Amino acid sequence: MIVHDETLDRLYEVPRRVAELSVQELAAIGVPTLREALAAMPANTLIDLELKEGPSDALFADIAEARGESAEGIVISSFHPAILRRVEERAPAWSRWLNAETVAEAQHVTGLGCVGLSVAMDLLNDASIGRWRDEGLEVAAWTLRDVQGAAWASDPRLTALCVEGEGMVAARAATR
Repeated sequence: MIVHDETLDRLYEVPRRVAELSVQELAAIGVPTLREALAAMPANTLIDLELKEGPSDALFADIAEARGESAEGIVISSFHPAILRRVEERAPAWSRWLNAETVAEAQHVTGLGCVGLSVAMDLLNDASIGRWRDEGLEVAAWTLRDVQGAAWASDPRLTALCVEGEGMVAARAATR
């Protein structure tokens, strides 16, 4: 199932934790499966699939079926190094990004064999982006929510930038 939050409140207005419901109950609410989400996305869409728990056999099968054995256009990201190692063991050719909230966490990226790093917006600065790019890493950031930091939307060194709310308007204005 594709759910970012721990609860269903924000997107589905259901005051329950995702873990409390079965796959059938989540589907009845409208939560999509990975297979459904991948089928709905054009093949050239970059998908950052953040794993919050260990990958299942079904995850590997669904991704391979939808995007081929190389998982074309999909990045597997996680805050958990152990999850990224499990993906590497099972699918070493798949792109993996480490999600990091601190500079200390970001320092582990190359030791994990990741091709990219996805960081909190407050970690972005010219020196850090330059260092990460010099290490050969793709760099992404999350989450632009307002005008502050919108200039990053036009920075060609960023592979991706997660935006929401007023950040979408600010990002569009910065890239014109």
